[in-house]
Amino acid sequence: MTDKETLQHHPRLRDMIRDACQTRSFTHIAELKMFHKSESVDPPTFVQDEDRPDFLYNSFVRPYVGNAVDGFYEYLKNNNDKFRGGGFTRPYYAKFCSIVQSSGTGKSRLMTELRNKGVLVLYMNLREPSDSTGFPKRDSVPARILTEDMDCSQAEYTARCCALFGAIFKTLQDDLLTARLPRSGSGSPDEAIKTWNDQMCDMRSKFRTGFFEKVRSRYQEFLNKIKLPAPKENTNANRAAPTVEETSDRMETDVKIKTPKLEGKSFVIEAYEEMLTTLPQIFTWGDDGPKLVIGFDEAHPLSKMSSKGFRPSHILCRTIESYCRDKDESVWVVFASTTSQVADFSAPQVIHNSLQIAVTGELLYPPYTRLGWDQNADPLSDISANDVAKFHHIVGFGRPLWKSLVGKQSIAEIMMLAAQKLCKSKEFGLDICFGHPDAVSYLEKGVASHLRICFSTTEDRAWTFTGYPSEPLLSCVAAILLHKSPTCLTGALRVLKKKVDGGMVELGQSGELTSRLLLLLAKDMCVRKYLSKDRPPYIWDLHYNVEGSWDAELMDCRKVSVIRFLQYLFGEDFWSTVEEAKTAFKHAYINFSHWVPMTEFISPEVSQETDVGSSSARCSAAEWTLRHWHRTSAVQCCHLQPLVDKMIPIYFDDPSLGPDVNRVSQMFVSDKAGKHSNELGLGVITRTHDSIQCLSDLPYIALLLDLNVDPKVGVSYPTKTPKRAKTDKCLRIYASGVSDTTFSFLHDSSDVANILRGLVSQQKEAPSQTYLERLEALVKFGSTARLRHSRWEEQ
Repeated sequence: MTDKETLQHHPRLRDMIRDACQTRSFTHIAELKMFHKSESVDPPTFVQDEDRPDFLYNSFVRPYVGNAVDGFYEYLKNNNDKFRGGGFTRPYYAKFCSIVQSSGTGKSRLMTELRNKGVLVLYMNLREPSDSTGFPKRDSVPARILTEDMDCSQAEYTARCCALFGAIFKTLQDDLLTARLPRSGSGSPDEAIKTWNDQMCDMRSKFRTGFFEKVRSRYQEFLNKIKLPAPKENTNANRAAPTVEETSDRMETDVKIKTPKLEGKSFVIEAYEEMLTTLPQIFTWGDDGPKLVIGFDEAHPLSKMSSKGFRPSHILCRTIESYCRDKDESVWVVFASTTSQVADFSAPQVIHNSLQIAVTGELLYPPYTRLGWDQNADPLSDISANDVAKFHHIVGFGRPLWKSLVGKQSIAEIMMLAAQKLCKSKEFGLDICFGHPDAVSYLEKGVASHLRICFSTTEDRAWTFTGYPSEPLLSCVAAILLHKSPTCLTGALRVLKKKVDGGMVELGQSGELTSRLLLLLAKDMCVRKYLSKDRPPYIWDLHYNVEGSWDAELMDCRKVSVIRFLQYLFGEDFWSTVEEAKTAFKHAYINFSHWVPMTEFISPEVSQETDVGSSSARCSAAEWTLRHWHRTSAVQCCHLQPLVDKMIPIYFDDPSLGPDVNRVSQMFVSDKAGKHSNELGLGVITRTHDSIQCLSDLPYIALLLDLNVDPKVGVSYPTKTPKRAKTDKCLRIYASGVSDTTFSFLHDSSDVANILRGLVSQQKEAPSQTYLERLEALVKFGSTARLRHSRWEEQ
């Protein structure tokens, strides 16, 4: 179809294009179905659209699990203390803050759960109109006021913000007065607050709908009262605003910069003060605990630049500042989103689109990120080690979203939902180099769109620390996507290699990344070769759709015989010289699906007097290993860990050994990527070292991967029963080079082998220490005991 025919076939399209060119906003055009590509893969049959709101609603109202709401309450309480503690010279700009976290972690539920802490909660969702399947649903009254018709002037939008907050305060006041609150000092308002909250936090209640209708009506009344400047006075969003350089000059010379007028300021201040005065039973003075929280969920549309050159968030935050500036009552506005943009909401006096400048220099609160983890995980004692691969168990780890969908969506639907947002770096535990120019955008996009978790943000919001915590369901989905075809795997590895070559992804100091790839790919391929897809109930692809099959096992969490795995890894003849070891490990299994990084030694020094409840208390080596088995994780040790770099849990399926905690051992892996053989180092590896202390009468494995030298495989095991089983009962394996000579499974995966060799060769070709690294090391004297941090003469 030609362009002309397209316009004739869609008569409204011409006007939409003309309007988009004038406003520089192409969102509505991009959302047209005619421009959407169909998916190349047929998705499984999903719940019908008319049923979707039901299971989402049911998931939202199920009993709340975890302590995240207690942490959030304390966060708001501390914020109010910081705001109030400044006295007349308040260091913080206004009483608004943010929640920033990945999808499915419970941001929306966290805000509404504050009602169970005695806090008035007014929750509003501003999601895009095109997002019709999300939950909670879009609240059309506040969303239209704040995010639609953005071709208005800055003055008009300012009036809208003031009118909205004025209407909210007035409607809240009237609602609570009719709730038969006890008089001030004569009783507790808790019952009235609970009744109001229960109705307003029920996303389907008629009371909630009626509340927003009253807000809409009062909003219009306020808007009609606010006088806007004449058109000739209404210029486009600070058209005469100074440049960044001019702003700096004026600040240095103490020249005052005029703040744009806040149309409707007096109305919102009056409405707020009247609410506080009328309801002293609720808004008690001097108590920092939050009394009212106004939550804007899916708030990222507020950060978009309007066609008139202003950001809605700037004006909205100025409105909040206007009414709370001189008030101590704990009334908070919370912006929630998966994007970090909401953490930067502010109200600069000079708005510059290329730089976020707050000329006032006021402080903003760092976002709240601690929404909890593993709230729905099975207790260690509730499930057998032989059942940990079952879907109903694995789905309990990580964010609460997955478990909340069990029984309401099929396994295929849950798996597809995870696949739609997943980033493939999840399975291999990639480390991002913070110095890379693309690192920040990569990490921000990871949190916003690819389920990466935000751990924390610095006080100035300049740095965000993120990562992929242990979440085995996502690792299984990643493995399914990677191994869908040989081209999928090699394509993903080539992209990874490109990122490593560009300096964005870290290789590690001794080939740690290559080692992780090598071992996990071998395990993934071994599972796919030996576990039959025709034998239910294995979940081996995203389309698994057997009714009522929550006991089905995820293929990539399924236990694999140690004998079979090492034979697959090194070749059919591996066990020929160590038959005693084959007998010793006949009941041994591994099941790892992903890597988890450590930040301290396996067995750090802990005082014997440490209380069990102390943050420095540690579990026993057996429990530590068993817990990793239960979530199918293997360990990447910290960089300074002596002797070993990795730990893979081993489970002995032998009832004669007693309870599960008595049936675990370990495979310890040491990574080497130097130019000379390190074979002698294999004999030094021991689990009795003070920094490891994983003592057991069961045999263990020590594997030394010497990836940067000529191919060779060496294996040994005690031929006689050792006197010290905890020390000497060890299968020792030396494996060098990256080729099918050493690693037999690479024989049929030459492309994979070439990419892995390329990663190793990059470490081999890199100088031991570049000039830039030496210069950096000089200013970090004492940070380690390494020569580069100690010998200042060698420069």
